[in-house]
Amino acid sequence: MMSAQSQEVRELLREVQYPGFSRDIVAAGFVGDIVAIGPMVEVEFKPDTRDEDKVAAMEREMREVLRRASYADIQIRRARPYVPEVPLRSAQDLAREVGRKGSRVEQTASRLMTPLQAEMLEDGELPESDLLAITLGRLDVAPAAGYGPGGPQPLSGPREAIRYDIAVPVLQWDIDPHDPEARTVQREIELAGWDYRVWWQAHPRSELLYVSMQAMKEDWVDHDNNAVPHPIGRSEAVNLVYDEQREAVVAIYGTVRDFRPFVKAFSMAYDSVEGEQQDSAAQDPIAQDPATQEARHQ
Repeated sequence: MMSAQSQEVRELLREVQYPGFSRDIVAAGFVGDIVAIGPMVEVEFKPDTRDEDKVAAMEREMREVLRRASYADIQIRRARPYVPEVPLRSAQDLAREVGRKGSRVEQTASRLMTPLQAEMLEDGELPESDLLAITLGRLDVAPAAGYGPGGPQPLSGPREAIRYDIAVPVLQWDIDPHDPEARTVQREIELAGWDYRVWWQAHPRSELLYVSMQAMKEDWVDHDNNAVPHPIGRSEAVNLVYDEQREAVVAIYGTVRDFRPFVKAFSMAYDSVEGEQQDSAAQDPIAQDPATQEARHQ
């Protein structure tokens, strides 16, 4: 599920036009995955043009839009669509070119295939035509279900249009990733082959840390050079709330199967910050003064 901050970035990028067309880059399908944590944002950019001038112009405008929104660390990861030198084999071509011996499929064709076709052949299955795809065209467009070329329509639901005057405070709503006065921390942790980006902000009136974490791992599979290379990398996100006074996680949520690696990565990031603060205090003669330490504890 895309975070609210990542969705905010996607909406901002709708201001960037595809040069020479009336569509913006989001509606054109050029914007892929977005990772936004505090002042850092990484955008997967997938233009379908080989015109380097147009691509560079879009990237410049993307950076300008994001800088105006107070993003300081902007990474644009260009992922050009793969365009083979020869046409890919259709299912009909594959059926003609690939033979069977017993229950084993012999891969004797000379042209590249799609990753799905390669995976099916490796499992001993002969790919068939996707009649539904041929009939419907683009699989990501279903206007009757609310999915158009620009993405899904917002779901309906209860909305509070009047002034919020309920007495119950929501502490999480006090977190502002763009607040320059807030105590924020960003760390990168490597753990068991995964790269974790950890960001948190301290609540201004409590001992709570609101933490956003992204774990990423990327691999590439080419099916022994028989298919178009494609990434099977994974990206998982978890949010948690850490109580510094009780030294415990009081809330954790996400769609991952196991939260424990995320807790471990946060612990490593938190310990690294604590270690830096202790080293800094040890080098500060004023901080070592007993009177100063007593005044800080009062």
